[in-house]
Amino acid sequence: MSNFWKAIKIWSQKPHVVNKRLAGVTVVSSWKLPSSFTSFNHVVEKTAELNSVDVERVADVLTGWSWEKENVWTDELPMNQDSNDCFLSLRKCIPKQPHRYQPVYELEFMDFKLKQAVYIPLLKNDQQSDTLLPSCPYALSLVNEQIHLEIHNNNENGSWILKNVMPKLQKWFAEMDECDPGAQSLRLVSFEDYNQLYQQLKEKYVAQITKIWPECTDPQKFIHEDVAIAAYLIQLWRQESLEMGLDVNYRQSFFDIGCGNGLLVYLLASEGYPGKGIDIRARKIWSLYPPEIRLEVSTLTPSETTAFAEFDWLLGNHSDELTPWLPVMALQSSIQRTGTDQLPTRFWVLPCCPFSFWGKFQREKFSSSSSNQSRYAEYLRFVSHVGETCGYEVSEDRMRIPSTRRTCFVGRCPEPRSADQWRLAASAKSQLIAASNTEGSSASFRPRDAVQPVRNCTRVDRSILDRIVELTVKNLLASTPAVPGQWNGGGTLDLPELVALIAAEFSDFHLLKSECGGIQTLLRNHSHIFVVEKKAVRLRSPLELSAQQWRALQKPNGRKRIKTTVADSKTKNCWFFRHHPDGCPLTHDTCRYLHVDVVDISKIPNK
Repeated sequence: MSNFWKAIKIWSQKPHVVNKRLAGVTVVSSWKLPSSFTSFNHVVEKTAELNSVDVERVADVLTGWSWEKENVWTDELPMNQDSNDCFLSLRKCIPKQPHRYQPVYELEFMDFKLKQAVYIPLLKNDQQSDTLLPSCPYALSLVNEQIHLEIHNNNENGSWILKNVMPKLQKWFAEMDECDPGAQSLRLVSFEDYNQLYQQLKEKYVAQITKIWPECTDPQKFIHEDVAIAAYLIQLWRQESLEMGLDVNYRQSFFDIGCGNGLLVYLLASEGYPGKGIDIRARKIWSLYPPEIRLEVSTLTPSETTAFAEFDWLLGNHSDELTPWLPVMALQSSIQRTGTDQLPTRFWVLPCCPFSFWGKFQREKFSSSSSNQSRYAEYLRFVSHVGETCGYEVSEDRMRIPSTRRTCFVGRCPEPRSADQWRLAASAKSQLIAASNTEGSSASFRPRDAVQPVRNCTRVDRSILDRIVELTVKNLLASTPAVPGQWNGGGTLDLPELVALIAAEFSDFHLLKSECGGIQTLLRNHSHIFVVEKKAVRLRSPLELSAQQWRALQKPNGRKRIKTTVADSKTKNCWFFRHHPDGCPLTHDTCRYLHVDVVDISKIPNK
């Protein structure tokens, strides 16, 4: 597959990464025909009559042109990129704000003979002025190994494509040797229905929960993430009800294992889905939920016989050490449901921290030595394999959430299973768990502690911190020759180099190993002295903005948001004034911190 078609594939499947008005696109229908076009203008002329046709009749017109119904072009891309085929898709562009914009239909031509992608919006008269998309046809072609843009009749509405889309396409085209176009998100649910539901839930819950958020975590991230997950699960369950012919009033029950702040439980229960959540400790927000929201403090120690047959779905949202056990518990629950009129228990997991059955996931135990995948990719493969071993049809999907860990797995049983089939799955599951046990009879599941230890370098002995800061400053200053009369701002050290220096100097360096982030966290805790960026450290000159001021300036209208802080009122001593060989380059009046000489109290005479 050429880099050109890879770049076009991203723009085709994920236009919302550039066009922020879009939530995404769905393909209504696709056709294929041997290419007979000679140019971009030929395509526009041939399809001009479609602009006057109702969208519902476009399919009939194209069928009359002897176009054959076919899969979307991306499904056959590897074998068609050098062919003379031309693919046409009728796409529905979904707005991110449906109350503001109408959906827009668009024709997408992929002509492999011409090495050209053509986009033609099908706009109604009332959509010409304020629309989701540029209102003119345009073509993206491969010319002399470069992406070329052609806008029909040089329409000025195409300037948005030139300014916003072309830089992205050129970047993807140049970098495709190093990256993959990536999997499409939300493949298991109707995207249009999901987006509509997500917007409804966001409007209904986000503002009210943000107002009462009592946790130390970022409310914007966690609230939007759980709202998106709730919308995904509800849409998944609605589709399941239709596919399985369930009663229209039926609501799937769920058990959220490791529910954390309990927000997902609250959202699903508020939307009429019965269920509960458990976690090893309560959160502050739990007390703010209505009494009917079922949240329980409990330490779950799973085994091969653990089951929760009263629930239709087991959920694992970043359930960490319990993640590989969810398919096992779903299997045992399904076995208990055998012989009843209930469907097998299904599961949904969103893996995060990699754990196996007995502790941290060790990729060398579950993958071949020749594998070049990342540890996390291997872990995802392991979780999927556990689900399949437990007798489930496991589908992978990517969530639309503000997180780097977005891959989820859905375990379902579309076909009925007999008791014998479940017994075979249970036997295979037992063999898998036994094979992963390297500790013999001493192996046991180790749940996390209810009280999480503080590991941000703030509990490390003060003398150790001071010595590490001193060593870091010493090496930074030594990397730049001192010039008489000039303040020495030091050089830059790569973090791996600094870690090696500290490890060689301190026998108690291991004390930082158990801290989250280690040296990097320690340095960032001293942001008034150091700047950590791009895996390197340097001194933060007093002449620079403070870290707090810098962060404020990254926000919209940040300059108006800088307020007087504790540091500005001078309650802390200036580190550079007391410890830097050249002192502080600022005066007492202009420095944000106090310039106070260290006084030896033993030399103060008694009165």
